[in-house]
Amino acid sequence: MLLAILIAVAVFAILTHAIFTLIASSFDLVSFNKARITARHLAQEKIELIRNLPYTDVATIGGVPNGTLIPQTETISRNGLNYAVKTSIIFIDDSTDDSAPADTSPEDYKRVRVEVGWEGLAASGRNPVLLITDISAEATASIEGGSLVIQVVDANGNPVSQANVAIVSSGISPAVNLSTQTNSEGIVTIPGMTPCIECYQITITKAGFSTDRTYSNSEVTNPIKPRASIFLDDVSQVSFAIDEVGALAISSVDSRENNFSPLGSVSFILHGNKIIGTDAYAQPVYKYDENLTTNGSGNLNLSNMEWDVYLVEMPGSTSYDISGTSPLLPLNLVPAGSLTFTFAVSGHTTHSLFLTVKNSSQSLIASASARLYDDGGFEEIKETGTDGNPDHGQALFSNLIEDAYHLEATASGYLNFNQDFDVSGTTKIDVVMTPE
Repeated sequence: MLLAILIAVAVFAILTHAIFTLIASSFDLVSFNKARITARHLAQEKIELIRNLPYTDVATIGGVPNGTLIPQTETISRNGLNYAVKTSIIFIDDSTDDSAPADTSPEDYKRVRVEVGWEGLAASGRNPVLLITDISAEATASIEGGSLVIQVVDANGNPVSQANVAIVSSGISPAVNLSTQTNSEGIVTIPGMTPCIECYQITITKAGFSTDRTYSNSEVTNPIKPRASIFLDDVSQVSFAIDEVGALAISSVDSRENNFSPLGSVSFILHGNKIIGTDAYAQPVYKYDENLTTNGSGNLNLSNMEWDVYLVEMPGSTSYDISGTSPLLPLNLVPAGSLTFTFAVSGHTTHSLFLTVKNSSQSLIASASARLYDDGGFEEIKETGTDGNPDHGQALFSNLIEDAYHLEATASGYLNFNQDFDVSGTTKIDVVMTPE
């Protein structure tokens, strides 16, 4: 009897849960459909409002074309819900009459895109209401402006689609603050822009990718890629390159004499090879150029690193000199790649000679003997580090004076190497040995 009651209660609970689930799902569906119908009415209302405007007024505030009546984003409350209305209006360069830059007047018609989303228990999520319409000008209408063509490629020159393009104007009225995306060919064409000289800041981003942009003269005295200029009835073209970001894991260790034990809080300079321009003294300005410090354990992990060729250097005021690196500098970080880099340091001296010994195939030679001497009685002999150590194929001569030195290098299976070098400050030389 008790078992039968328990079974009946269990069946009743299951049926009750199913009924309540069905009721809740029905309520959510009814709420979602009600909100979606309201959103669709708002979108249609916005479209009809725009269609009844003069063609020259069909433009968003801060957009291209630039207007004074239609905001790019607004919040409207209806039936107890807040609806986010996003309006985008752009010129379309129709290929039927050629495309920019061959078509020097590519403002063929305007495309209006209205997206309406909402919040609440039955939020729109990834399914907002979206309406698109095209609006043409009268045959006599003319557009006073120029066109901008933006191309975005990756490290191999392939087009990057769906890259975010942000365009912000400086020094012109009305101001422009436009966001759009590249097409499947990595291109954005924006006709009808207000003419100006170096007034459009362009920034290219994409999730998981590096960033590329234009620069003003206040940021870089002589930028390679200055802010974009637009000329009346002409087409300006700007190219950008972005790709997937990578990572660098950097470790600092003590010298060979101290068994390469981890050494924390070592400051160093890391800069890439990409240049964004030159400064007032015609010196290169690197896109990535940072003063960094390893943590207390001698480690530093860098994410979101752009593909580039990186160098590690010691700052001007330092307590250390680099006595070995693994791998050898420079570091070639490829898109979406990761590198582990270790550098050993010794106490800093004003004048030193950092020696790397290789064969003709650019392979490092371990345990090569290097004899450094001058004409005043100085002589010192060191061996290059062994495989697996941070100073493999490398040796550092410290506590030198600014002078001319003779270097003799020997290694089993190779001809002896002899050459003279001037040492001043931190001097680095590569010795390439010839097989016997």
